[in-house]
Amino acid sequence: MNNEKRKLVVIVSGNANGDKSTVGFTMAHAAHSAGMDVLVFLVSDGVELCREGASDLAHVTPFRPLSELMEDFAEKGGTIAACGSCFQYRGMKQEHNLPKVQISGVTTLAAWLAAGATTVSL
Repeated sequence: MNNEKRKLVVIVSGNANGDKSTVGFTMAHAAHSAGMDVLVFLVSDGVELCREGASDLAHVTPFRPLSELMEDFAEKGGTIAACGSCFQYRGMKQEHNLPKVQISGVTTLAAWLAAGATTVSL
């Protein structure tokens, strides 16, 4: 039996204004809690979640607040990365970025996929 952890990439393209980001982080959190290696990769409008305070007011009932989901996911070892090109396109600045989110290229995503990660896109 293969002892390698299963990998999951959750691609989040929605910002905190909709339920996609909340559902994405809920799925990522559940998969990580089940023992999977999980990467949440923020693309398009999803990179807006990098901004300090962007998720603070997002709470889609009956889910946990988005800021709590993100913080808990990162604290427990989940990986959050954002597309550097999408980040740059929106004129975002590194100094306003949450420290728990790494800005990276799609090579990060490609590496996870090459390692056999399953992908869910929202």
